[in-house]
Amino acid sequence: MAQPRDYEVALYPAHRDGNFVVTKFDMTGSYPKHQITAAGMADLVDQITDIAMAHGEGCRASVRVLGGRKPPGFKAATEDLYFNLKTKEQLEENAADAA
Repeated sequence: MAQPRDYEVALYPAHRDGNFVVTKFDMTGSYPKHQITAAGMADLVDQITDIAMAHGEGCRASVRVLGGRKPPGFKAATEDLYFNLKTKEQLEENAADAA
């Protein structure tokens, strides 16, 4: 069984622009952050998915290990975590509907 480790997850705004995913990152901005404990990569990805789906907006999850070494398979499991992505046109439509 995998050893439990502590992680910090930050959710950065993201959207689709054609075949690309664009992530917006501002050094002075504040983004939702969560601290979780997970045992193994499957448990980690499941918890991140739950957090991102509850967030409800297009985002990229950035994961950081809080102490100790990165577990085996960490990079492969966490490098492409995008959720709820909308196209640029859908975002503009939603902004127009809200106005």
